[in-house]
Amino acid sequence: MRLADLTVGDLQRWFGLLLAAAVILWLVWLVLAPFFSSLVWAAILVYATWPLRARLTRLPPTLMATLMTVLLGLIFVLPVLFLATTLGSELRHSLGALAGLLRDWPWEQKLAQWPWLAQPVDAWLGRLRSGLASGPELGAWAQRLGVLAGGIGRAAAVALLTLVSAFFFYRHGEVLVAHFRLLASSVIGQRADAYFAAVGATIRAVIYGILATALAQGILAGIGYAVAGLPAPILLAVITLLFSFLPFGTPIVWGSASIWLLLQGQTVAGVGLFLWGALVVSWIDNLIRPLVISSTIHIPFLLVLFGVLGGILAFGFLGMFVGPIILAVFLAVWAEWLTHARARQGS
Repeated sequence: MRLADLTVGDLQRWFGLLLAAAVILWLVWLVLAPFFSSLVWAAILVYATWPLRARLTRLPPTLMATLMTVLLGLIFVLPVLFLATTLGSELRHSLGALAGLLRDWPWEQKLAQWPWLAQPVDAWLGRLRSGLASGPELGAWAQRLGVLAGGIGRAAAVALLTLVSAFFFYRHGEVLVAHFRLLASSVIGQRADAYFAAVGATIRAVIYGILATALAQGILAGIGYAVAGLPAPILLAVITLLFSFLPFGTPIVWGSASIWLLLQGQTVAGVGLFLWGALVVSWIDNLIRPLVISSTIHIPFLLVLFGVLGGILAFGFLGMFVGPIILAVFLAVWAEWLTHARARQGS
């Protein structure tokens, strides 16, 4: 039916349908918005582990979904428990080393070379020494503990809702994908299957590329910290892993550790750690991420950078994954559209 053939009644009916659909979608968003992060995390994790789920299709669907959800929980819960026990002792040791350095290192002699800097730094060090020695007031501790407890509670709630959502995604994932394919086919047409294939491969490549790079940089940095003799190599390795999600984030960690060693007079260890970080830890990002991601679709570094930074600004920590995925999906759809456009011109 052409637009010129539509009557006033038809236009009113179409306008009413569009308005009703917009209102319904808005109401659905209001209901689901508080759980957006949990749903997206669940979708990312389920999609990343879907090949393992495909090997359990002979099991009853509910049992299969339960096993996959338990496995997914163990993958994250066990490392968190290990890191909680290990990082606790290392953090106490690091704070003790920091307090000893602030107490024994000749800051006044070093700062005497820059008189304009000596007074503010000395005042700040004095407050820091007193804080480490006597501790903050009870009221400040109570406020900080309250904020910490609230953050832990919210994180636990998000994790629980993510696992619950993952169970239903594992259980009904094939039905949900079929519905999305049907909707996309009705809107896009015959190219929907090709788009789904390109988008799916790109999402998995981005997830694996980000995680593989972060894990490799954390392990390699931890080896460097241990060899350099730093007091908390596992703590620093985990911090490096987390900072690796940020563009140019890992040099902040291993660079600070190198400066720490140089200030303590350990020149060989400081220079060696700096070279290890610059030539191995940071360089590995240029090897693993392109190998994993570019094997599916070439994503320019500038878009990856903007995807991470823009994703963090828009979605918080979740944006580290969502931002690059959105841009990667856009590039995948764009490349697929160009392929079909050239095919039509050739024919």
